[in-house]
Amino acid sequence: MVQQAHRLYEFGPYRLDPAQQLLMEGTKKVPLTPKALQTLLVLVENHGQVVTKEELLQKVWPETYVEEATLAQNVFTLRKQLPSDCGGGVYIETIPKRGYRFVAAVRVEEPGIDGPDKNSGDTGPSADQGSRWYLPVSRRSIGISLGGLVILTLIATTSYLWQQQSAHTTRNPRPMLAVLPVQNLTGDSSREYIADGLTEELIAVLGSLGSENLGVIARTSSMTYKHSSKTAGQIGRELGVDYILECSFRNAPGQIRFTAQLIQTRTQVHQWAHNYERPLKDVLELQAELARTVASEIRIRVSPEREKRLAARRPVNPEAYDAYVQGQFHWNERSPQELLLAINYFQQAVAADSEFAPAYAGLADSYAMLSTMRHDSPVVTMPKAKDALLKALALDDSIADAHTSLGWVMEEFDWDWSGAEREFRRALDLDPSDASAHHRYAIHLAAMGKLPQALAEMQAAQRLDPFSPVLMTSTGWVLLRGRMPDQAIRECVNALDLDPKFVRGHLCLGEAYEQKHDLNRAAAEFLQGKMIAGGETPETMDAIKNATLRDGYQGYFQVRLSQLLDKRKQNYVSPYDLADIYVRLGEKAEAMKWLDAAYQEHSPYLVNLQIEPRLDILRSDPRFQALVQRVGLGGLQISKLVPAPSPSASQLQRTAGTTRSDSSK
Repeated sequence: MVQQAHRLYEFGPYRLDPAQQLLMEGTKKVPLTPKALQTLLVLVENHGQVVTKEELLQKVWPETYVEEATLAQNVFTLRKQLPSDCGGGVYIETIPKRGYRFVAAVRVEEPGIDGPDKNSGDTGPSADQGSRWYLPVSRRSIGISLGGLVILTLIATTSYLWQQQSAHTTRNPRPMLAVLPVQNLTGDSSREYIADGLTEELIAVLGSLGSENLGVIARTSSMTYKHSSKTAGQIGRELGVDYILECSFRNAPGQIRFTAQLIQTRTQVHQWAHNYERPLKDVLELQAELARTVASEIRIRVSPEREKRLAARRPVNPEAYDAYVQGQFHWNERSPQELLLAINYFQQAVAADSEFAPAYAGLADSYAMLSTMRHDSPVVTMPKAKDALLKALALDDSIADAHTSLGWVMEEFDWDWSGAEREFRRALDLDPSDASAHHRYAIHLAAMGKLPQALAEMQAAQRLDPFSPVLMTSTGWVLLRGRMPDQAIRECVNALDLDPKFVRGHLCLGEAYEQKHDLNRAAAEFLQGKMIAGGETPETMDAIKNATLRDGYQGYFQVRLSQLLDKRKQNYVSPYDLADIYVRLGEKAEAMKWLDAAYQEHSPYLVNLQIEPRLDILRSDPRFQALVQRVGLGGLQISKLVPAPSPSASQLQRTAGTTRSDSSK
């Protein structure tokens, strides 16, 4: 009978002896703590396989409760001791939100075989018995075998491709960071809104560090990776970021326990990991402290002015904060019903803490969005929005989002063009990584006739939020105002590739076909968008379908006009929408009548009077020109767009999966 032997593991220049609890590099002992060595052993024994954080915690600390940051610190220690494998990559690969994988080739030996049992008849192991090579399947790890030139060639090729990939990933002149969705480890799924709120606020506070230092990916693109099993390297390549911040939280009575890990995407090395525990009232201070630490680890300089703003973050009433993040959660769902819920929660927040400025900003955003969604007249909602914004900024003038929203209200309700410009610029100065601010500023520039500058701002927003169908369709919208329907179609198709049920994508595509005079295809897209949006009775929807099938484009808009006029008898209907349909049907007098009604309620859609192609049939009408003067857009010079492909298109074609249509305002 053959004597039992303990296994030895070899990888690269290292030899791991589990029985002796030793890691050797040649003849030199590698200094490791017992827990770090146990962590390495579990990973090596499962080489090529993902080992979850829960498995590692159970196997390395079976009788003890420890935080994830302790495990991350062990992995960080191992990576410092194992700088790189023979192929130029790391030994331990991070699988964000799941665990780790040992990716290098491992040779397993079974020494201690003194000889065959005399009764066994065995003559001893053959030359290839007693040791085996395991080559885990990994894009980043090339197995080392006894082959010579072929394997060396593969290694050299892989090293070159890795260098090229790294150069692509770090192509930005400033470091780029993505905050992955914060994990809710409370065991209570009803607390998920807190995780989402923390994610959004961390993105904002890190973005406020300054564009010359750090670019931060926006919420929509980061939220794409919620519950994702993609590695840090994959996320880095898809988003074009150098670092990812992975966080989780647990609740304790009156406390919040927060774990954060900073991972370099090229090497998948943990730069830093830490646990925080703070009273709930200090959650804003915790976010500021985390931002400072990230800045220090990435070695970026935070200006004294920005540091002062971070230090000024005040304690917040826990009840107010909880209501606020619930309001954020509902606001991001972007429907009238959800916005009304958001308003209720923001009102609860300011009732609990009357000096909590972000809650006033959230309240303002909700009122303004209700106007944009035609739920109520601007004369009802926009003054409420402006009042809440002025309160927010009186309490804290450093809230970038509040300045963006104030610019939005000043532009679309007050028609204060210079005031809006000032607020958008202030927002971008406070948070240069705010994709929403770039987006809203682009819409403003387009309304001012500055279409090339608007397109540049829209593309800046897309670089910060590359998976946002909202930004893709808004880019398409700018292209349409520049009379470039073919380029607009490409952006709309990209948006619908990400989210086939994105209503605005279908409407944008319909407008593009409309501009190309392909009216049947335009009607089909408008109908598709209407069907996805819902909100109609079965009878009303059947009437729209039948009219479109029977009479195409004209049939669609004739039945929509009839339905809106009936609806107006009991509910709010935007007069601009009625004017828009009359324009499409060629009825100029009726169109002007409803444009005048839109002026009376300060409709936000009148900001586009000078750039909307559909209104070209009215431009020779003196009444239209008088309206343009009253809105304050007389004498506007329209800068033309030069046909050119969108720089974001190739990147967007590489992305996989879908995302919710909740990116930017």
